[in-house]
Amino acid sequence: MKGSCMWKPLTAGVLLLALLAGCGNSPVSPESSASSSSASTSSAVSQPKAEGLSRMDKITIAMAAHPNVENYDTNYFTQKIMKDNDVQLEFVLLPADRNDAKTKFSLMVSSNSQLPDVLNLNIGDMTAFDYASKGVFTALNDYYADPDLAPNIQNIAEADRDFIYKCLTLPDGNVYSLFNYGPSDWNAARYRVWINQTWLDKVGMSAPKTTEEYYQTLKAFLEKDANGNGKQDEIGIVGSKDGWGQQPFAFLMNPFIYTDPTKSYINVDENGQLYAAYTRPEWREGLEYIYKLCQEGLLSPLSFTQDYTQLSALVNVEGGVAGTIASGSTSTFGKEISGDMTLLEPLKGPSGAQYATYLAIMPTDYWYITKDCANPEQAFQLGDYLLGYDAFTVGRYGEPGVDWTDDAAVCEEYQGTYEESDGIKPKLIVLNNIWSKPQNKHWQGSNPAYLSVADARAFSTIGKKSELDNVVNFTQMHTQLYMPHIPKNIIPKITYTEAERETIADMKTSIDAYAYDTAVAFITGNKPLSEWDSYLQELEKMGLDEYLKVSQEAYDRSYR
Repeated sequence: MKGSCMWKPLTAGVLLLALLAGCGNSPVSPESSASSSSASTSSAVSQPKAEGLSRMDKITIAMAAHPNVENYDTNYFTQKIMKDNDVQLEFVLLPADRNDAKTKFSLMVSSNSQLPDVLNLNIGDMTAFDYASKGVFTALNDYYADPDLAPNIQNIAEADRDFIYKCLTLPDGNVYSLFNYGPSDWNAARYRVWINQTWLDKVGMSAPKTTEEYYQTLKAFLEKDANGNGKQDEIGIVGSKDGWGQQPFAFLMNPFIYTDPTKSYINVDENGQLYAAYTRPEWREGLEYIYKLCQEGLLSPLSFTQDYTQLSALVNVEGGVAGTIASGSTSTFGKEISGDMTLLEPLKGPSGAQYATYLAIMPTDYWYITKDCANPEQAFQLGDYLLGYDAFTVGRYGEPGVDWTDDAAVCEEYQGTYEESDGIKPKLIVLNNIWSKPQNKHWQGSNPAYLSVADARAFSTIGKKSELDNVVNFTQMHTQLYMPHIPKNIIPKITYTEAERETIADMKTSIDAYAYDTAVAFITGNKPLSEWDSYLQELEKMGLDEYLKVSQEAYDRSYR
């Protein structure tokens, strides 16, 4: 099935549009706030029953058994799928743990057992390519390009469509899965920093805009008893080593050079050339600045050692203890300080650099059609059905009229997140948030799904209009403060061949760890910056040039 997909390769411009418009949180993320539509507004396509023996009356689906799903057979979502598509579903339930589920499926393959028609499991590129090379999965290129088989895919905006397809394409040029993908403006950037507005007012300062202003602000917090308890216990900035977006390093380094921990600090320039940010003079300049903060007691070294629970316990005290806190989410803040914290815009560095790290969440692979499927076209059609608007609303939010509503009168009671700025009124309201509870309404998002940018914004609210006193629209603030600083040239994803992985696996692991650990050592003073040259020499010895060469070849194969 290789070959004839009609979608165009990504150009740099299309890639940027896709990234800014489409890459965000998964449509099944608990960060999503409201819901979607009724059957009357559905774009989903029911598949008519085909004549002839080639049609399957039953499709078997192997998937991980999520602990919150009570019964897949009687599930509301299951029943809807079967009714809309005139087909029976039979489930082969795998262990809830993803790795255990992958192992179970591997045993099915190795034992030459009859495989289910569909593997509905996120297995990742490397595993998928291994199975594909052995003929376990069916290539889907032609199906994607067929409007009769893929009406919902064809309805996806071109920029998103191209980006998704490119991300799912394996090194042999084929696509073997469908996807779960949806945007979220809030998650376009993860490495945010929040500043205590009450403290700013106390010391008589405005929010800092530059690295120098930030330095002076932190000094004022510590020297002027910003929390008013008469003790010298204030912290300038603090984070954690493993909480979501709680690592302050990227925020503090971005005024000097674009810094993306999710890409191992590998950047791409305007000519499409990859480079390691941690070898550049701007990186050293950033280290010098952060070292200064640390040495003067403005940056807490706990940021590199404590976990997110320890951070929460540290900062959530009456009056506050930290002037600025690194966090990707407001959930870090308890009632003690939640009313004091507001977003701090990315800082501008001495040379004018001012970046926000883009969180390029990739489409998640689901719905592999196996070699034993008697009618792969029908199985693909069913997967495409799940990508429709109607299927999304049930698959994410549950039963219409019970768990969510699109009733205009109810929606009118709520303030849309983008209503004030863009005139986007809420389309749908969650009545009963079942996401984190045992339920029998959907598959807990473990299925193909797609949510457009426009619908994501229309599903987002900041609450009932009658309850909005002193409620800050941080999503809008994030859009205004962070998204303008996402650079034009970013790496969404690099897919390696097995040979490439084998070549760089060990050196990548070693280099990534060495670069970050040495950065921390420079910042905390455990290694003097006078050893910068020897640090660069060590990276060369570890094989950095080869690592970048192989990565460049893989990148070029996908994006140039």
